[in-house]
Amino acid sequence: MTNYTKKQPQITFPKIVKKQGMIVPYLRGEYQVEKQVDSDNPKRVTTRLRRKSVYDEMLNRGSITKEQRDYAEKYAILCEKALGRTGDLYAKMNFMRDGVGCSWEPSAAQHEAYEKLFKLWNEIGRYHKEILNMIVLGNMSTKDISQAMKLNLHYTMGQVLSTFILLEEAFENVFVK
Repeated sequence: MTNYTKKQPQITFPKIVKKQGMIVPYLRGEYQVEKQVDSDNPKRVTTRLRRKSVYDEMLNRGSITKEQRDYAEKYAILCEKALGRTGDLYAKMNFMRDGVGCSWEPSAAQHEAYEKLFKLWNEIGRYHKEILNMIVLGNMSTKDISQAMKLNLHYTMGQVLSTFILLEEAFENVFVK
């Protein structure tokens, strides 16, 4: 009697995934490997490990336009700039201390980012700002949002789409004027 066992196929990972130590998140589908032409040297192709975002998936499905996806990316960058050294998007006053007895002040880039964010938030409204933050900053899917807000999934889908339309209009109003 012979014992036949099937050989399990070996899983291979891209070098960048191993190098960054991101094998487990890569297996969970949280990251993707992208190959793009280097902007500094057009003859060279670079490999990047990028976190998958909900708005990229929405673009791939055709739920949102390329412009709306780009505005979501710009919104994420604005939030990162506004974050600065405080570690909190809303920069609570009680944490604004820097060193011994010195009061904290935002940098010029941070101030400018907050100014733009406040204008954007004013344009899209509190309700849609909450949905936008869940998508862009929380990387939450429409299903996750509907569960968190205890809303019907189809209603939430409509609200998510209207949020992206409002974001696009807000960016055009805030940055064009």
